Amino acid sequence: MANDASGSVASPLEAALTAHTDSYFLKTKAIVEQFGDRRVTYAVFMRRPVISTPRLAIEFLETMAAARGASFEIELNHPEAAMVGAGEVILYVTGPLLHLVDLETVLLQKLGPACVAAYNASAMCADLPKVAFLAMDARHCAGAEMAEMMAYAAAVGSAHAKKVAGAIGFVGCAAAATAPYFGQATGIGTMPHALIGYAGSTVRAARTR
Repeated sequence: MANDASGSVASPLEAALTAHTDSYFLKTKAIVEQFGDRRVTYAVFMRRPVISTPRLAIEFLETMAAARGASFEIELNHPEAAMVGAGEVILYVTGPLLHLVDLETVLLQKLGPACVAAYNASAMCADLPKVAFLAMDARHCAGAEMAEMMAYAAAVGSAHAKKVAGAIGFVGCAAAATAPYFGQATGIGTMPHALIGYAGSTVRAARTR
């Protein structure tokens, strides 16, 4: 447990949020606590074209609302896997400013990168519609949270490319934890270079399997 700005004991969830939130949001929260709360609506958008990839962001909002005993109204303007133009509102979030103001940093972390990655994945799949892709991003990600976000984004971008270009898209990923995003029970793949070195050749490595 850690103490929050008011001096009371904060839960691990709240302590982690505070540590990763921009300080000016925390200052604003303290001001609202002092002078009174208001009901507000946030319009969440990206400054460039993206594919709507909102699930992780919405789950975050729902988790924080439940933890705080608050109620947020979430209006999704563009469903998952829909194309969204620059400046178009992806979702509206309405609720008490006291409980929303310090969520913006992490909310945008969970929405922005996923939407951009989904856009890139869709473009790649649409450009090569007859190619089946395997998501192998986990080993290049900065931790498990990013790995989940990128796998989810690849699946959403793939779904968009299937719809607009008849693409095969992504058929799976290398890690079991994110395989369900692709309708798989576990990770799939062939072999790493280490196994080829161990066996002495690609052919001998293949025969070990």
